[in-house]
Amino acid sequence: MKKLLGIAAALLLSTSAFAGEAWKNFIGFGWRLPTSTKMHAEKQGFDSIKMPVQTGIDLTYTGVLMSNGFTVRAFIDNNFSNSNVDTPEGSELGYLIGFNQNLLMGAGWAPIRTDMFFFAFYGMLGYDLTVVTYDSSLFDSNKAKYTDTVYYASFLPAVNAYFAWTPVKVFSLYASATVGYNCPTFLFRETEKDNIKTDTKSLSRGGVKVIPTVGICWKI
Repeated sequence: MKKLLGIAAALLLSTSAFAGEAWKNFIGFGWRLPTSTKMHAEKQGFDSIKMPVQTGIDLTYTGVLMSNGFTVRAFIDNNFSNSNVDTPEGSELGYLIGFNQNLLMGAGWAPIRTDMFFFAFYGMLGYDLTVVTYDSSLFDSNKAKYTDTVYYASFLPAVNAYFAWTPVKVFSLYASATVGYNCPTFLFRETEKDNIKTDTKSLSRGGVKVIPTVGICWKI
């Protein structure tokens, strides 16, 4: 997957390098609006993992060839994520919490590309990564050590719509909506209690991923 993403990134850079003055860039950052995601476990006794809230920082790049509307886009989100996975009774937290990351890049067409308005839609490829965990030593070092971690990494094909409005020349405002599908992958769980480690995994049949963002960007 890393090789494919590296090749795609090189193609994006080479496209903008040879496009000349007809190529416009939008570079920005924003807020990944809160959404939920669920990964369905196939193994009996292994909980499906639901993340009721995922939200964080969105970093985005969009480039467009103004002459014909060909456009490329990439973004990465680094998010807080909670989960439905309970911690043991007496823990300071009731459920595992952690980190989510989405990286997507792709190409598309922009039917609207004026000095004030820009709208485009894309086909995109990337990944969805989530790690939620609990470590008792972070809260009370006198307690018996207990750690519990659930994580997965999934291939994520998606479609994206991107809109930018430039009210003044200094900056633009953008909104983005992405709908993708987390492809089947493995869900892993690692637990350690009283120096005894337990590793389990389950195949997931995947789940729908919705990624809405808003933010500010600049034309270059």
